[in-house]
Amino acid sequence: MNKNKSGSVSVLSDCVIKYFTNPKHFQAELYAYQLTLPMLPKLLDYAEPNWIKMERIWGIPYLDDLNNFKPELLAETIANFHLATYIENKCLCHIDNAPKNILFCSGRYYFIDFAKSIFTFPEVDITHLLLFWAADFPYALLRSSTLIFINIYLSIRQLDSARWHNSLQENIRLFDNRRKIFGKLSGKQPIDVQTANRNWLADLDAIIT
Repeated sequence: MNKNKSGSVSVLSDCVIKYFTNPKHFQAELYAYQLTLPMLPKLLDYAEPNWIKMERIWGIPYLDDLNNFKPELLAETIANFHLATYIENKCLCHIDNAPKNILFCSGRYYFIDFAKSIFTFPEVDITHLLLFWAADFPYALLRSSTLIFINIYLSIRQLDSARWHNSLQENIRLFDNRRKIFGKLSGKQPIDVQTANRNWLADLDAIIT
């Protein structure tokens, strides 16, 4: 049994059982899986407010294999995830979209771990996702991957430039603070590359309308 921030997890051959110590985390995770969306594992069983049993996705964290990284497919998957609950400019957002919580399996992307998910602006979700790229991608890869991602996402649903800018700045603060608290490395790229990457992401608000 593995420990996580919400409780503990038992990984079996055909399923994952997640145990909770926080009822709010349980409710957030249960709500997400009860949506029965194709990019989430299937909900198999649960006992309120203690545990949730879900399908095991035999995938790998999506950035572990950059040779098979498909930003256009990820953009389409996230856009459809947001559309499923979208109302009045807000939707269910993954929030905890670290690479380990986005799995690539059999040509598809799956999202796991929704204990921290909330209803908010999709710009919050996307800018947080892209900060992981900004920390680990060389400048050219960040630019090419992000442009593909954003163009595909915008072909499905729109984003707001002001919310983009505000979300990015707030997520930078939270992102850096979390890494400091948990003693994680700041990223694979040198600080000057990460700064250039973040500045380029901020400038994207010029093409988001």
